[in-house]
Amino acid sequence: MDRAIGTSGRIAFASAMRNLLADVYPEHDHADLVRRVFEVLGLPLEGDGAEPCEEYLRKWDQRDAFLITYGDSISRGGHHGLQSLGDFYRTWLKDWLTGIHILPFHPFTSDDGFSVSDFSSLRPELGTWDDVKALSKDATVMADLVANHISASHVWFQQFLAGDKPGVDYIKTASPDDDLSDVVRPRSHPLLSKVTTSDGEKHVWCTFSYDQVDLDYGNPDVFFEILKIVLEYLKHGVRVVRLDAIGFIWKVAGTSSINLDQTHKIIKALRLATTAVHPDVLFITETNLPLLENLSYFGNQDEAHLIYNFSLPPVIIHALLSGRSDCIRKCIMSMPPAPAGCTFFNFTASHDGIGLRPAENLIPDADIDAMTDHARRMGGQVSYRSLKGGGQKAYELNVTLFSMLAENFAGDRTYGLERFVMSQAIAMSLEGVPAIYVQSIFATENDQAGYEETGIPRRLNRKIWQLEEAEERLSQEGIAKRAFGQLRALMSIRMGQPAFHPNATQYTLNLGPELLGVWRQSHLNDQSIFCVFNLTDQVQDLDLSKINLIMTEGWTDLLSQQVIEDFNGILALAPYQIVWISNIDGRNRIDSRLLQRYRDAMPV
Repeated sequence: MDRAIGTSGRIAFASAMRNLLADVYPEHDHADLVRRVFEVLGLPLEGDGAEPCEEYLRKWDQRDAFLITYGDSISRGGHHGLQSLGDFYRTWLKDWLTGIHILPFHPFTSDDGFSVSDFSSLRPELGTWDDVKALSKDATVMADLVANHISASHVWFQQFLAGDKPGVDYIKTASPDDDLSDVVRPRSHPLLSKVTTSDGEKHVWCTFSYDQVDLDYGNPDVFFEILKIVLEYLKHGVRVVRLDAIGFIWKVAGTSSINLDQTHKIIKALRLATTAVHPDVLFITETNLPLLENLSYFGNQDEAHLIYNFSLPPVIIHALLSGRSDCIRKCIMSMPPAPAGCTFFNFTASHDGIGLRPAENLIPDADIDAMTDHARRMGGQVSYRSLKGGGQKAYELNVTLFSMLAENFAGDRTYGLERFVMSQAIAMSLEGVPAIYVQSIFATENDQAGYEETGIPRRLNRKIWQLEEAEERLSQEGIAKRAFGQLRALMSIRMGQPAFHPNATQYTLNLGPELLGVWRQSHLNDQSIFCVFNLTDQVQDLDLSKINLIMTEGWTDLLSQQVIEDFNGILALAPYQIVWISNIDGRNRIDSRLLQRYRDAMPV
């Protein structure tokens, strides 16, 4: 526990918690629910304590960036997965990635970890809680809380089948006669799974698979179980809690059963409770949804600290494949500034595929079809979801980012590396905290062997690297080494720029269809960076009079160190060239070694 709540804080905390839980559980004793929260947190109901200060810790700044990885994505014989990951991180990544998102590390039965059979321990091959704690000494650790469901092998479900407490009351059921026609979900199999219990036949709600049975948050005991799991994470060094599939946790027949009001209030209650004893905790919601629905998870600055920018991967890929900025510019312009104390989590690839639902109303249907055809042409697969009234719609593209960008819509393969690096540079340039998936670290192509062995499309993007093989790939001359060198240099340069703070001001520029431009400005207005990207395989002219280069200041491209002297001139951008044009400030001059690192990694 980091600190206790003082008297006045305790009263306000109890009142806020009572209001939330009363809305979610109107038929329960609200005073008793609040008492139970205090009990789980280990807080006294009476007595004085130290008041937490308002600004207790730095949340984030331009130095922050995350690695997304499974605990065994990098393995080594005779060592726990987290130990191997830690060794790789300290050698190759620590100087430019400050955080590690470890995907589910508990024992599981399916879905590569997202069907948890035991929340109390780690998979033996990954290590123990001590290994998580060790990683937390070098990096900000993000852990997955699979909040919506459990494995059919979990003790709670086995208790449900046997009619035993407490699990008998923890599982969400429904009747086949219920109106479930409006339920939104990313799968095409029937929603309900018929099972035989000690009390007869029942139908279990299964949003994702029949091995992933949904929890019943209508029972407040489930809320308290989840709160205990969060506290266990924090006790072992986790600072960021990723709430997986959180939008689905509250279900009501006759509704969409996604993003319901009770869902938002449960998240608020989890945050309110945990910050009372761990004021540095951060929550991030995984809600793969259209833009406005996703934004709702910021709440009133009292829900998620971070939300995934799910629209970003498809619009970045579309821009680089088509050579057009219209869709990505529309996306960026549609994103409001994050509320104070909140920000976006900017990623381009993840353990899942490239989600297409967040691209709705951003990318025309014809272009979505072109992207699905392109994914198949590049060796990928396409996953579908069921539509109300019948039929299916493409839900995600299962393909590595490097394979997807190897050629553009026109069939050009000359600039695959440049497109790939630009995809990461765009994410680094936008408002929010950037994150890089482990397969992007290695510029990984589709793992066809993994897919053919399992028949699971997502395995195309989940290759397991042996540590020696991984280090050899980044050490020997080739595309992977060049890509890694450029990403490391770009992120290292970014870390020194106040204008790249996750909450620094952002303006979207209209520089024509071939160029993407954003203007970032630091909180103190002492640094501006104009980020411009040539999205095409042709030289494009940047008219400098169209960006706001204040004439009383000097300007230079941070990457090429080219000094801008004619503010009304034309800057010729090479195919897929990136420029970060910044006003010159001694604090922001770039270490010559970083520039050389970036140039050395450029293709010959």
